Amino acid sequence: MIKITQSARYPLEFIKGTAAQREELAKTLNNNFFKNISEKFKSKDVSFDVFQKTLTESNPYKTSITILESESKKGYCELRSNENFDRIAGFNIYLQPNPFSKEIPLTTADLFMHETAHYFSFMTNPKKIARAIKMYETGLNTKTNDFYDSILYAENNLTRDELIQKLDELLTTLKPNERIEFLQASRYKLKDELFAFKEGEKYQDLIQEIHQDKICCKVDSESYSDFNFETKIKILEEKLAEELKKCRNSNI
Repeated sequence: MIKITQSARYPLEFIKGTAAQREELAKTLNNNFFKNISEKFKSKDVSFDVFQKTLTESNPYKTSITILESESKKGYCELRSNENFDRIAGFNIYLQPNPFSKEIPLTTADLFMHETAHYFSFMTNPKKIARAIKMYETGLNTKTNDFYDSILYAENNLTRDELIQKLDELLTTLKPNERIEFLQASRYKLKDELFAFKEGEKYQDLIQEIHQDKICCKVDSESYSDFNFETKIKILEEKLAEELKKCRNSNI
């Protein structure tokens, strides 16, 4: 069984509280990091080393975090295991650099603050890491990743009925316990994406206000309206309620 090391989570006494309180804590930590990193932009870019050092120093406890170059236009935050693959030892955050300076542009705050929001969300919610581990260990992620990537975490014009139909088709291929686990995991993942997009949007505007002297023109944040997160989350919650009811009735 894969364990979570102390470098990949905060102490329980620091993160205790409701889900709403933990989200507010993640927001506060992300805001503290933003205040620190915004001061480091002496030009329109900041180096990966400075970014990583600033993020490390912005943590209230010792953690393990590495900032790496992303080969795609979008970044991502991932769990990092140890060499034996039996411990979650920390996190990697991938960010796209300026192709000329090879540094991180301030006009991509929507992207880098999106990923740091994910990071602080993981750190303040170890259950999210545990859920990801369970999906991996049971092989459920292999069965459902394509659906999640192509339907749930994708920009599409599918109607509500079409989304429900495609979800039902997937659920018929899963066992009852797998359906519940998948629906729970997907709901939390989409909620976390919505949270991260909103954080990125907020800081994209703010950092350009702070450093308007360093940019030629304002760059808008990445739009996430076409993901239809709210609709998809609602559908997942409705299906989860149905599956839980079936499970309770079968145990009566």
